[in-house]
Amino acid sequence: MSLYRIVFISLLFFYFTNNSLAQFDASVWAGVNKSSFAGNPPEDANYESIYGLSFGADLDYHLTEDVVISLEPTFDQMGSDIVFGNEESLFDTVITYTVKQNYIGLGLLFKINTERFYVGAGTSFQLLTTANLEYESSDTDIKDQLLDYNVVGFFNVGYKIPVGSPTLFIELRYLQGLLNIYSGDDENNSEIYIANFKSSGLRLSMGIMFTL
Repeated sequence: MSLYRIVFISLLFFYFTNNSLAQFDASVWAGVNKSSFAGNPPEDANYESIYGLSFGADLDYHLTEDVVISLEPTFDQMGSDIVFGNEESLFDTVITYTVKQNYIGLGLLFKINTERFYVGAGTSFQLLTTANLEYESSDTDIKDQLLDYNVVGFFNVGYKIPVGSPTLFIELRYLQGLLNIYSGDDENNSEIYIANFKSSGLRLSMGIMFTL
């Protein structure tokens, strides 16, 4: 199903849901991603986390007083360190390569609200805009070795802080890629970033919400 069809169906769902409980909220937020690859690393290597920024906005529609469905456009910096060698051994050479990716995405999520806390789950369709492999002073474009898109599932928990008319919130989210994002030739095993891997990580964000 295309991204545009998902958005269209979601908007129709908003329109035909009982308007007596209808209420829209809008929010903007910013956060930090702690991300890495999950899956099979190259031989003699392991994946370690890197940090990146994340920005987004949410349009919330209240299906009931406590149940909310949201559309969420996002920008995410993701990626992973790929570490060869044993950092705990004084006699082992450690080589670290860093893969950095930028994604723009659109998420669909459901949230259950209480007075102060909320929990939720959803999925996000992401388009890859840039991907680079960094080692020492070199920086190589590897976008053609990765899928142009990704699908990420997530679970989140948040805490709301009323400050008058708007509401501040802080949220922790677990992110798990649903697709293997390497798209190159599996026979070309000399390249260090080649393996079957998915994106994975945590996001800590803070934002402000307004009732429309």
